[in-house]
Amino acid sequence: MNPERMRAVADAIEESGRFNYSAWAAHLNIDDHVYGSVSTSKELREDIGTLRKCGTTGCIAGWAATLALEDKTHFVGRRRNAMISDVAQSYLGLGDHEAFRLFHGEAMVKAGFYETGSDAMEKATAIEAAKVLRMIADGEVEL
Repeated sequence: MNPERMRAVADAIEESGRFNYSAWAAHLNIDDHVYGSVSTSKELREDIGTLRKCGTTGCIAGWAATLALEDKTHFVGRRRNAMISDVAQSYLGLGDHEAFRLFHGEAMVKAGFYETGSDAMEKATAIEAAKVLRMIADGEVEL
């Protein structure tokens, strides 16, 4: 795991205030409903550009993939059209099980925010996502 990158993702989520576990990356309409969801690095580059642009949102993996695509020192992969989850997992230095727990709300349960991963997937906020990432980076929550 890369604690520095975990904190960078936390900062990006917190600064934007936009977080939604239901989409890797997507546009939001006026009522904060997700539409135009994307799932690959190519779509993230082309359809949204980055999540930093106004009116877009994403989950932890979507934000991590955005930072990976912006980081010229990080090699995204040979495939030009990698899954967002794979890019994020690589960028954060996570194993398969760690990535699953982080990207599917289980880390929120371990941090004590929610009773189930599905509760986290429905209700988690940008502030909670940033907090759990920092708790993981600081060793307070284990994936």
